[in-house]
Amino acid sequence: MSLFRCVMALAAVLVAGATSASSAAAQLYVMESTVAAIRVGSAFDMNATIALPAGSYIRAVLPSGKTQTIKGPYTGTVADLAKGQPINEGVTAWLKNILKTGGATESTTGATRSIARPPDKPRAAFSWSTIPVVDGTVCIEKGAKLRLARVAPAKVERVTVLDAGNGQQADVQWEAGSDTADWPAGVAPRADVTYYVLVPDRPRRQITLRVLERLPAEDDVLSELHRLGCSSQFEAWVRGKLAAK
Repeated sequence: MSLFRCVMALAAVLVAGATSASSAAAQLYVMESTVAAIRVGSAFDMNATIALPAGSYIRAVLPSGKTQTIKGPYTGTVADLAKGQPINEGVTAWLKNILKTGGATESTTGATRSIARPPDKPRAAFSWSTIPVVDGTVCIEKGAKLRLARVAPAKVERVTVLDAGNGQQADVQWEAGSDTADWPAGVAPRADVTYYVLVPDRPRRQITLRVLERLPAEDDVLSELHRLGCSSQFEAWVRGKLAAK
């Protein structure tokens, strides 16, 4: 019995340590800010204190993955804001990866890390109806008029879209000077179905569609995109906020 109690006590310590480490790793990410001292792209640890003067605000992604607007006057820690909410490690991991690989450098001052704006590159803007021709999963709004966005507009003028489930296929042609073209009328956009985009002289692209009956509330966009695996739109949403700073 004594040995059993020791084992159980050790297990409790390990679980507590893992929970504590997870909480310490969770962060708040600033996507909008009217406070000069708080830059867009800043990341605050759980124990960091945030102070907002009257009339100011920040919009941030909480450790739960929800986006929240915090208005001044306000003084409190990230832990205070996150209290009672489960930590969504998946959303924070995706955010960290985007900010880390955006060609930015980090400068650390206390508990706050400011991440510079990523270098300018041609990237698809966030959309519930425009589908970039890249491998991955894309969330679309049910009934929306869909568009295909080419990633290398100067090199690709025509592709073939093939439904891997029923074999329907149709060509898509981009007009000169346009980066988007209508989704082909001969291929129905179906939920959870994989489509192959056949590009001349290149490996085929594989796209899976998630069709949303109802779009998520603005505060739940990132957590829903992560849940459904729509990483390109997740990145487009974040980069759009960083580019606007």
